[in-house]
Amino acid sequence: MLLPLALLAFGLWQQGRGLDDQQEAEARQAGIAKVVARLEARPVPSRGFDSGAVFRDGGHNYAGPLALIKAREALGQRDTAVTVARARRVLPPVVIGCGAVVGVLSALMLLAAAVLGRLGRRSRDALVRGFSLVRHLLPPVLGAQVVLLAVGFVAAVIFEAAGPVLDGGFSTESAKLLGIAAIAVGASLWTAARAVLQLRGTVKLFAPDPLAIIGRTVSPAEAPGLWRVVDKLAARLGALRPDNVVVGLSGGFFVSSGPKLLQPGDAPLGGRTLYLPLPFLALLPEDEVAAIIGHELAHFSGGDTEYSLRFLPIYAGVGRSLDAVVEAGRVGDGTVSPLMRPALRLGLFVMDQFHHAVRHWSRLREFAADAAGAEVTSAGAAARALLRTSAADPRIGETLAPAFQAPRSAPPDLLAAILAQAAERGLDDPAGHLEAEQPHPTDTHPPTRQRIQALGQQPGPALLAEAMAPPPPGALARLGGYFAEPDRLCHAATEDFLAVARQAARQERDALHSAATEVGTETVTVAENRCPQALLLTGVGVLFALAGLALAAFGLSGLSMGEAWLIGGVAGGIGLLFLAFGLFRLRQGNPPVLVLRPDEVLVVGLQAPVAWRHVLDVAMTGTRNGVETRLLLSAETPFPARLAGGRRVTVDARRRVVTVPMGAPRGMSPQGLADLVGRYRRADAARRVLAEHEQSDEAPP
Repeated sequence: MLLPLALLAFGLWQQGRGLDDQQEAEARQAGIAKVVARLEARPVPSRGFDSGAVFRDGGHNYAGPLALIKAREALGQRDTAVTVARARRVLPPVVIGCGAVVGVLSALMLLAAAVLGRLGRRSRDALVRGFSLVRHLLPPVLGAQVVLLAVGFVAAVIFEAAGPVLDGGFSTESAKLLGIAAIAVGASLWTAARAVLQLRGTVKLFAPDPLAIIGRTVSPAEAPGLWRVVDKLAARLGALRPDNVVVGLSGGFFVSSGPKLLQPGDAPLGGRTLYLPLPFLALLPEDEVAAIIGHELAHFSGGDTEYSLRFLPIYAGVGRSLDAVVEAGRVGDGTVSPLMRPALRLGLFVMDQFHHAVRHWSRLREFAADAAGAEVTSAGAAARALLRTSAADPRIGETLAPAFQAPRSAPPDLLAAILAQAAERGLDDPAGHLEAEQPHPTDTHPPTRQRIQALGQQPGPALLAEAMAPPPPGALARLGGYFAEPDRLCHAATEDFLAVARQAARQERDALHSAATEVGTETVTVAENRCPQALLLTGVGVLFALAGLALAAFGLSGLSMGEAWLIGGVAGGIGLLFLAFGLFRLRQGNPPVLVLRPDEVLVVGLQAPVAWRHVLDVAMTGTRNGVETRLLLSAETPFPARLAGGRRVTVDARRRVVTVPMGAPRGMSPQGLADLVGRYRRADAARRVLAEHEQSDEAPP
């Protein structure tokens, strides 16, 4: 709201100034017109000079025929000034209108989002309907904000740029100002056009991305026991039967009605889907599994998945609209242009209203689903299931994470390895996970403690001890009650997981090779471009020296020869100093500052180079004269010392920071320097990771 209000206030100020400027220009025009009429009415003398024809303008006096010529020229300039002044009067209303309309649009959208958010917390249908409307309105509103702010800014800039024309007509200075204004106007209009085009493209992009699942479907023939449990629970809850049951090794229990992709292979899967992780089917007793499946099926009975299916596109559409605004408004330093910030802030406010309403319903939905799961089993089983999944999840991650990172050395049956790890180390103490929110691919959950308390249970020592009990020796045999061929399914699930891991490893290796080859083995020297500064100093010195010589040789009206010699000597001395310093800089050339090598960087002024692996971070800041680079070094790095008599470099051993000031880099922009250093760092890191991979590949399994 602040920027459009400021634009509105600025337009009102310009409107008053515009009226004053027009009245003043018209008064000057009328005054000169009278002078021209008076001069034209004077009789032309038959001979001699008409000393009575006089015209005064700009501190100069013109007499005779020249007076009329100059008066007519001045009248032409005043005619132009009046035309410009009248044209300028049109611009402040444009500025005022743009600021006012943007302010009203922002206020209405903020109010609508707040009201719809409040209504959405009362009814899920109201939430979906209201924010579905917002979803369609937000892109055009954001586009209108950007365009109107750009038009208002352009009108304000043109108003100010045309001001000097009223005083002195078209001059070199006014031409420069108009040129600067043209650049600002062009940049603003280009930014606005980009935003509108990108927002226009997001209107149709409201479909959420498919949910990727590492797993496979199991039919009633492949999982007769599991389907019997699902059918029985769905009948008791009055829930819709899932179209698909998918099992895998990773993640937690969930249901989804949206588009999905089964990996490996990215096979599309639609319809109502229940996902069940095999490790939990083996680690949890049957009543706890039934409580969780009942919880998930309750989402079908309450229409929760359909609600998510309707609501997720709203998230996708609003998120893409905000991405379009950010991308169109990004400037050179990575920040968002001020013209785009009101639209971005408005979009973020709307998203906040989404989040508040969604979290409200998410809590209620999860509590209701927990109650449904307890209804088909018991409150104790539902509470134990919540605790045991939290306690077992670390053991699952300890097995799957290394397998995903090194699929070649992974065991052939990851589920058996998970159970062995859980039996050997036991499960975690669930007391440390009571405040955690269980992960879910699309929804949020309340903290585990609140969910247990909502079931009428307390996470006391007895319940916690029961939940963290290690799995029994025959835990893997539990799968026999669910699946026809559990051993084959476990090996197939392992192969699915490892196939995805191998694909990810190939993609990572390709990305590492690409990064490693961004720079070759050559050394690149970054030098400071001192030539423009040296030429400027030399030129100033020559001008001062010539001025001093001219004063000494020819003097100056109003000065005695002694005074002229004194001032000329001082000017010449100053000129010689500038000239000497400029020539010294030219002789120095462009001194090197950084020497970039594939595995290290040499900072000129330090005694030793620094390996890239020891550089934790690089920060570059633009200064008035150039760039300041700061290197943050790791604690184990032998901290480099300054070279005696070397280039000015600041070293802070306590903070582990090396600061390198420099002028403008030669042959590149500051951003180009940052990109170059970034490429060297990425290439070194990529080569080291590839070397580690090669060593692990050569190691025996």
